[in-house]
Amino acid sequence: MPTPTANQRLLAEARKYLGIKEWPGPKSNPEIAAMFRLAPSWLDQDDSLTAWCGIFRGTVGHLTATGIPPQHYRAASWLNWGVVVNLDDAIEGDTVVFKRAGGYHVALFNRHEDGKVWVLGGNQATPSASPRTPARMWWG
Repeated sequence: MPTPTANQRLLAEARKYLGIKEWPGPKSNPEIAAMFRLAPSWLDQDDSLTAWCGIFRGTVGHLTATGIPPQHYRAASWLNWGVVVNLDDAIEGDTVVFKRAGGYHVALFNRHEDGKVWVLGGNQATPSASPRTPARMWWG
């Protein structure tokens, strides 16, 4: 059996978290709270207030030994990680960064279809799922 690629390992790990979402209020989902252990202690640990997409991506990178940038908890840090590829050349499992109101969002590329980019990540409108994002928002 062939050895899984880094992208395949990332996706397999990320899929284990499908359906995970934050809890409203100061009490955090324990599965998300465990991800915060890789982030600095000064970061607000309330998953309903703190954007945790970078923490999610860092967690799957750490657990799969595929690497993470020093400030993985900041989505924009992923812009300087890896090799930049064009959208048409992206493959499933590539790390993608989107510009959004108030900052950035990081996730794993699933596919590009009908002008939308499907991603798998944490802290998304649907719990750790694959929302469609307009391709014009593609950042890195």
